[in-house]
Amino acid sequence: MWPLLALLSSMAAASARAEVVVVGNLSMSADALSQEEVKEFYLGKLQRMGDGVAVEVIDLPDGNDTRDEFYLKAMGKTSNQIKAYWAKRVFTGKGAPLRTLPHDLAVMKWVAAKVGRIGYVDANVADDSVKVLLRLP
Repeated sequence: MWPLLALLSSMAAASARAEVVVVGNLSMSADALSQEEVKEFYLGKLQRMGDGVAVEVIDLPDGNDTRDEFYLKAMGKTSNQIKAYWAKRVFTGKGAPLRTLPHDLAVMKWVAAKVGRIGYVDANVADDSVKVLLRLP
């Protein structure tokens, strides 16, 4: 029993340290984004790239490990803090929560389909259908 618990514990610790990457459509003019730009896009404070292209961002659902890692690494916030932020913005009429997709592969497909789309995925899922704009180790 103990070896199984040790294995599960080490697997959980490894997944908690997974690298997250922010990905964009291949046709985007930007080859990289700063962590601050990503933060501004995901907080709804920035809606366009420097070249004027409108940006759409996508989120993963509550409880997703990649989502939790993304918000901790990109913004220094927990998922609950992000939920509270969006609840306040909705209540004050200043925004709507981000649209979500169920998993990393759906994010990859969505981002690849249109210029201006940005998402985040586990680094192990990213492939050549999208452009890696920022790594969050």
